[in-house]
Amino acid sequence: MDLETIQQTTKGLLPETLGVRFTRTDPDGVEAELFVREELCTTPGVMHGGAIMAFADTLGAYGTVLNLPPGAGTTTIESKTNFFSKAPSQAKVMGACAPLHKGRRTQVWQTRVTREDGRLVALVSQTQIVLPRELSAEEQMGALFADGETVDHQALLSRLERTGGALYRAWAEHERDAADKAALLAAADREDENAAVLEALVAKRS
Repeated sequence: MDLETIQQTTKGLLPETLGVRFTRTDPDGVEAELFVREELCTTPGVMHGGAIMAFADTLGAYGTVLNLPPGAGTTTIESKTNFFSKAPSQAKVMGACAPLHKGRRTQVWQTRVTREDGRLVALVSQTQIVLPRELSAEEQMGALFADGETVDHQALLSRLERTGGALYRAWAEHERDAADKAALLAAADREDENAAVLEALVAKRS
């Protein structure tokens, strides 16, 4: 994603409230800057440590997002911050975030937060977990047969077919329209026929 597109994703969320402005976003690093407003301070003239951590966490999270497989998500599971100097109000701080580890299950990112004079404000290391895409019901069923059909798979499928038939019949009992009721009963019969085929195969291979 380009800078403008990524910036738009912060609309209405904490990064926009903080005032995070991205200056670089790619899979190998994320950079941004932030103007220290008085409402981000803990005492007059000094940026709150939590605001600094939230700034860094944002960069690490976006770095992870840029490296996720399609449909996956992420969240921070660990973060460590060392503070070195204050970030004064009415000044600008910069964050430069780089990956330390990009794995299949976790990613680790480190952010250097500095002042305009180059002085290090904080060093933040965070671990992001990679959350796999949730499978649809159809994909979950398909995954049962990923390693090929077995007797156990066929037995499970036959039970599902029998259950489907029972559900169709239960639905039909409460259906007032005659045509719809007939269609539901016909569907139930087809489920039972499928179950019978599978039960025969299971009996043959057991």
